[in-house]
Amino acid sequence: MAIHSAWSKSMLGICVLPLLATPGCVIHLSNWSGSSNQATSERTVTQEAPRGTSSTLDVQTESGSIAIAGGETETFKIEARIAGHAPTEEEAKQLAEQVEITAEAVGDTLRVRARKPDLKDNRSISVSYTISSPRRMNVNCHSSYGSLTVTDIEGTVTGKSTNGSIKADNIQGTTNLDTSYGSITCNTIAGKSVTLRSTNGSITIADCKGTLKADTSYGSVACRQFSDGDLSLKSTNGRIELTDASFGSCDADTSYGSVACAHVKGDRIKLQSGNGNVELNDAQAGKIEMSTSYGGISAGQITTGDLTARSGNGSVNVTCSNACPPEMKADVRSSYGSITFAAPPAFAGQVRLSTSYGSVRTARPVTMSGEIDKKNIRGTIGQGAGSIHLESGNGSIELK
Repeated sequence: MAIHSAWSKSMLGICVLPLLATPGCVIHLSNWSGSSNQATSERTVTQEAPRGTSSTLDVQTESGSIAIAGGETETFKIEARIAGHAPTEEEAKQLAEQVEITAEAVGDTLRVRARKPDLKDNRSISVSYTISSPRRMNVNCHSSYGSLTVTDIEGTVTGKSTNGSIKADNIQGTTNLDTSYGSITCNTIAGKSVTLRSTNGSITIADCKGTLKADTSYGSVACRQFSDGDLSLKSTNGRIELTDASFGSCDADTSYGSVACAHVKGDRIKLQSGNGNVELNDAQAGKIEMSTSYGGISAGQITTGDLTARSGNGSVNVTCSNACPPEMKADVRSSYGSITFAAPPAFAGQVRLSTSYGSVRTARPVTMSGEIDKKNIRGTIGQGAGSIHLESGNGSIELK
């Protein structure tokens, strides 16, 4: 039977909530922590706390998951699932029953913690939380070993897991999520800044507004529907994808993987891969830079006045849109690969095409200057301030 107690306040201004306990159950596990005949005893504790003057919810657990959901309420509803692990059922039950869940109001922060007994070898305690919170609330949650989930919050959200995945959905406020081993998934995030870090896991973002930084050491990065800020996507070892985005500047960088962007618009776009292909389609920016050390570059229907493309070992194919300015400046080079460049229809300016080993062709009427050379073409198209420089160390060049 549950026992209800009232919220009490001490002389120091710290409020402690007593528990609503439900009977536990015993679950047998084998080979837990490397030994046989391990047992687990679980119980659930629930309690409520008024919001009061709290503007921040702070939840921490060493081992266990944390799930926080905001709603139209002025009360915190806390459910703690406590599990004790020990060689015997009786000892596991004793461990679980010795755990005390506290909700302490300190200043403007409600802190949720578990007070645990001292543990001997081959014994452990895990505590997982499911919390209903007022929607307009800052949230700080941390689990050493467990996943984090935060939904429907209007406020700053900070989440850190040493070993677990992180999910955030429908957040309006600055967001900072960090996991050492796990994936990060975000949907409908709007804040001044959004920072996502994973040492070993993928990062997936959908419908994000505000300056975004997403960085993973080992995993892919995928971002769909972004606006209202600068964008930085980085992976040491993984593919980067960006679609349906508008921004100030965009930097996408991977050491080992491909980069693919489509339907994007901004002031500046910079795409870089150490070892992979770079793809850009339906893009508009004042300046576009693309580079790869080992891979090809493909850019279709791009609109820009300033284009730079570099491939250390791969072909380069660029198609400019009809909206490209006539005075466009393009510098495209490949050390070992062919180059195909479809210039803006109204382009007018200087043209320089050269290759060390390969052929050079142009479908545009170029007024030649200097000596005629099968491997080098220099001249002008019309009269204008534009410039196109296409150069390959070992490959053919075609200007369309």
